[in-house]
Amino acid sequence: MVSVDKYVIMPNHIHIILKVDSNGGTSKAPSPTNNKISLAVSTLKCFVNSEVGANIFQRSFHDHIIRGENGYKKIWKYIDTNPIKWQDDCFYFE
Repeated sequence: MVSVDKYVIMPNHIHIILKVDSNGGTSKAPSPTNNKISLAVSTLKCFVNSEVGANIFQRSFHDHIIRGENGYKKIWKYIDTNPIKWQDDCFYFE
């Protein structure tokens, strides 16, 4: 099972922490975990594209396995503070 733990929608990208209930797996080899992540991302993209009426996503996505509480807190804070840093982004536009 995959559930959304934290997310932010930015003008040109999305950050999501997905919680995956799994018996292991890594991001370097095919595994049940990778299949669940790919399916969740694919489902999200398909739904949004259908609502918008166009394909708005790039073909791939970047994933990272959060290891430990410190990593979790760091990424949670990054997602939480990302919107206030948008004006500093190289793709910022008014």
